[in-house]
Amino acid sequence: MSARFAMVLAAGRGERMAPMTDYLPKPLLPIGNRPAMALILEQLARHGFTEVIANVWYRAKDMVAWFGDGSCCGVHLSYAHEDQLWGSAGSVKRNESFFQGERFLVIGADDLTDMDLTEFLRRHLEMGALASLGLTEVEETSQFGIVVTDESGRIERFVEKPKGPAPSNTANTQIYLFEPRIHSFTPPGKWYDFGFNVFPELVAKGEPFYGFAAAGYWRDIGSLEGYLAAQWDMMQGKFLANVPGEQREPGIWVGAGAEIAASANISAPAVIGKGCRIGAGAEIGGATAIADGVEVPAGVRLWNCVLWEGARVARDERLCCAVVGADGVIASADTCGDVACSA
Repeated sequence: MSARFAMVLAAGRGERMAPMTDYLPKPLLPIGNRPAMALILEQLARHGFTEVIANVWYRAKDMVAWFGDGSCCGVHLSYAHEDQLWGSAGSVKRNESFFQGERFLVIGADDLTDMDLTEFLRRHLEMGALASLGLTEVEETSQFGIVVTDESGRIERFVEKPKGPAPSNTANTQIYLFEPRIHSFTPPGKWYDFGFNVFPELVAKGEPFYGFAAAGYWRDIGSLEGYLAAQWDMMQGKFLANVPGEQREPGIWVGAGAEIAASANISAPAVIGKGCRIGAGAEIGGATAIADGVEVPAGVRLWNCVLWEGARVARDERLCCAVVGADGVIASADTCGDVACSA
């Protein structure tokens, strides 16, 4: 029982994440000071999916520059440079030869998870599935592919992003396991999508198509609120991930060379990057992540904020549920989602 090939869908613009994705491609958006896709690649490596290809299009050079050959995340990483967006199934079809006729996993670059992929694979093989989906329950059904299964997990109905009442609240996590025959359901040289095109056909033809709610964490970080909530989840240990820096006390990580004024108040959870300078009287908490080398002036108050590399904040500034870059606040939320807000 094994599978070693995987594909990360990483080509899109991430329009739901604008204006953040005007500055960074979605896979490089930092979660606890580490790119989201780094966390995904490390999860793949833990479960033996070490031969990985990522399709890239929007700001592809940034992606390649950061991840290189993938060794930083424990995988062998290749890139499929797309000349246009081909859809999820279309992109997989264009890279059919990469998988060498073996089964493979597909995951989205905005699907943060520590799902037990080994168990997911076991169930896929046990049922003799052609295709299997990782499933989870959601409240907002219009943003996901919604799935109805029978008692064995066989998918009876699949509705991509229903605009009206949904047949269930069980959602597709965009984590898929496929047998090689799946390629025959996608025509070559054409935009094609798993949710809109391939999966309904599998249901219509009665193919062995299954959905499993595997154990573990999953969150779609394709919105600002989801992105901010993911910071909290990571620092609270809700999913398995490597948090950079030394954990000086529970829930507070500090990078090498960081200088923190004695009168500054850092409350858990928080991540302070290498070489940061935190001024007198500053208050930082609520799952705030501050990138390497950022200076936080005296009197600043940050709650559930993400400060990217080069971020600038003014003395005595107060920010809640915001993303900050070199040009100041890039994006801010009216609510912190699952995080208790402290304005």
